[in-house]
Amino acid sequence: MSEVNHHLLKIVNDMDLDLIFVNMDRSGIYYASEKTIFLSNRLLEKNSDFEISHELGHCIKKHEELSDYYNATDYGRQKLEFEANRIAIEILLYIWSNEYDFEKEQLNAVKFMEYYNIPWTLEGYVRESMSNYA
Repeated sequence: MSEVNHHLLKIVNDMDLDLIFVNMDRSGIYYASEKTIFLSNRLLEKNSDFEISHELGHCIKKHEELSDYYNATDYGRQKLEFEANRIAIEILLYIWSNEYDFEKEQLNAVKFMEYYNIPWTLEGYVRESMSNYA
């Protein structure tokens, strides 16, 4: 079983959210009304930090208020999912930089993405975020 990063758990707790692993087909979902992030049990065997951070992104941006927009079109869904992915990457980059002592030049997008199981479709944004990171 993979451990959830303690910095990430602190963010979840500080936001007064519950994190529950359940048997479900999708990787994760945030239920605002229950202040809970549900993740698939399948993620217990690998690093689930990206999925947790992604659901935190939905929470931070209050995407529950945009559920009609999310469900209306593929464009709406893709836009909100990408926004949650961007926030997830920023959260994980912050955690990564605080856990490891390194110089900015040592940031490695491939290692970062592999460690957090970030989809390769987000590589461009990961590299952009790293280049802007102070």
